[in-house]
Amino acid sequence: MGSLYTVVLILTLPYLIPASLSNDSNNMACQLDISHFEGVTVPGDVSIGFLYPLHLTGENLDVTFTERPTKISCTAFWSFQATMFAIEEINDDPNILPNVSLGLQAYDTCNMLHLNVKATLQILTGLNMAIPGYRCLLDSPLSAILGPSLSTQSMTIAHILGLNRLPQISWWSTSPLLSNRKRFPSFFRTVPSDRFQSSGIAQMVKYFGWSWIGLVASDNDYGQQGIQLIGQEIVKAGACVEFSETILMSKPDRNAPHIVNVIKRSTAKAVVLFCSDVDMALVLDEWLIQNISKKILIASESWSTVNLLFFEKYSEILIGTIGLALTSGILPNFEEYLNKITPSMSVSQQWVKLLWENAFKCTFSSTLNSTTTLKTPEKECTGTEKLSNVHNVYNTDTLISSYNVYIAVRALAKALDDLGKCSSGDISAPSFVCAKGWNFKPWQLLYFLKKVRIRRSNGREFYFDENGDPPAAYDIVNWQLNLKGGIRQAKVGSYDTTAPSGEFFTINKSAIMWSIKDYQV
Repeated sequence: MGSLYTVVLILTLPYLIPASLSNDSNNMACQLDISHFEGVTVPGDVSIGFLYPLHLTGENLDVTFTERPTKISCTAFWSFQATMFAIEEINDDPNILPNVSLGLQAYDTCNMLHLNVKATLQILTGLNMAIPGYRCLLDSPLSAILGPSLSTQSMTIAHILGLNRLPQISWWSTSPLLSNRKRFPSFFRTVPSDRFQSSGIAQMVKYFGWSWIGLVASDNDYGQQGIQLIGQEIVKAGACVEFSETILMSKPDRNAPHIVNVIKRSTAKAVVLFCSDVDMALVLDEWLIQNISKKILIASESWSTVNLLFFEKYSEILIGTIGLALTSGILPNFEEYLNKITPSMSVSQQWVKLLWENAFKCTFSSTLNSTTTLKTPEKECTGTEKLSNVHNVYNTDTLISSYNVYIAVRALAKALDDLGKCSSGDISAPSFVCAKGWNFKPWQLLYFLKKVRIRRSNGREFYFDENGDPPAAYDIVNWQLNLKGGIRQAKVGSYDTTAPSGEFFTINKSAIMWSIKDYQV
């Protein structure tokens, strides 16, 4: 734990050193070079902070320490729009937070730790600069910060926000360590802990009678903690682990040749891949090179519902994959909301332009040098293109993350609404948690967030348990060939820890398509 505190200190130290803000050129030696980190701000009576890293269009470049690092070009979009959709929905609803508008301060952090820290400190200040210990927007109190998505980065941010018990809600961080209330007293999430996923995968292994399993995981908290739990659960289920290999992100080849060679020599029919889709890509490339025999791949939720177009070239390997996927819900009118997006909109215009250039393989002439991410743009963007015409622009993974962000905003709004009713005497609560108007302290809102209960679109109740975790429920998905020879992800069962006894693990064996010819369970 000491090492994590050291990382937090190193990352925040530049913002804690006193620095002159003078523009006097003769006093430049006394200034600290901290550039502004631009985000998107929407004014409101109560503010929400957002850290978005889901869609990247930049690369992690090597740092030589001989010149200033290259500026990273990246954008996060769909979850941002789910947030805007939820905020507009709440602000238009007279039954929740009446006469109070929600605002936001959002940053695209590219899944990079230093940008998440920088954005967090700026959100706490309320400006596009960090002044530790100060809130400069006194007329718009900060309610909570949503994000980051990666567990390791969520832990760092949770240590900062936990100092003042400021609520933090992540829609994608699944590490079991984040359930530790002593270390992370104000952390919540709208996705279940990997502790449940590991049990679900072990249940699957037991159900299909696989007795000899291989394990592959990325070398981060997500992969290593997850694979350790799965190994323990598999042994409890009566199976054995033949090998356990690690995808090494520090190596250019990610250790892929060694991993694939181990898989090639193994006798295990089933291999668990507990990693992200990005981590897995080089392993699949090496798999094609070595041309090894078919295996049954078991997918963790991180890649079980990824964009199929990107993985189409690996279809021979991936057909028959079975795994757990986070359950989603329906957002009425959300797709219609997305289809109204245009590059001329005032909020997040630069983010929209980056989306446009990638979706339509075009470039805006006015931003050719500053925003384009295309190496060989095919045509100039007109701005009149329709997102509804782009095939697979909203994939399953996009909708899952969007729904989880939406639920986070709704839960936060319900907590704020209850806080407001407490202050007005409309609901019963201890007097010490009731604030005067909207001049509330973070711990007062935290009290109501712990007690939130809202109804999901599928009729199930959403809430946070004593560790800040939601009810655990997953879909079981199988990668199959579609009629056109492509891949589709079919739901073949479910794993729901809140279901009645005997129904928490259900699967339709006849609906499964296996990769190994004539393989039957």
